[in-house]
Amino acid sequence: MALLWESGGSVETLRPPLPTLANFAMTWLTEQIFVAGGDFVVAEWRKVHAQTGLSAVVTVDAEPPRLFTEPSPWAWLWLPVASEDAYTLEYLRLGVQFIETAQAANRSVLLHGPKSMHRTRPLFAAYLLARGTSLARVLREIELKPWLPPYRGDVELLKQFLESRG
Repeated sequence: MALLWESGGSVETLRPPLPTLANFAMTWLTEQIFVAGGDFVVAEWRKVHAQTGLSAVVTVDAEPPRLFTEPSPWAWLWLPVASEDAYTLEYLRLGVQFIETAQAANRSVLLHGPKSMHRTRPLFAAYLLARGTSLARVLREIELKPWLPPYRGDVELLKQFLESRG
């Protein structure tokens, strides 16, 4: 059951917490985007998938990721990024295109950072920019829960991303 919650003038849809996985760093960012950090996501993929319905995965890690199996994701993208400040414009474009394609197919997306969910933050920021959110608002939002300030990504890269979208 979804709940409506007003924050800063916007209405957001929240989903109930995951009862058996609630002790881990994971949450819904939007109606279709979920973020999680840690290797437990792969180890507990069957439970995560069953409780969330997630079917598309973006893994952000410098090292090759462990495989999500049983069930296999509908689609999976690995971005070899070591930290928030290590993204390239191409990785942001590719990640946002992946998210938009998954959403167009009515799929929910997991942004997964095996070492830290914060590694996914620049990608989520670029996604918000692609949806028309102002850069100033994006920079405020990515320092709110579940994220922790300060944002360590490259703000200039986000500006370049925004400019490249026209």
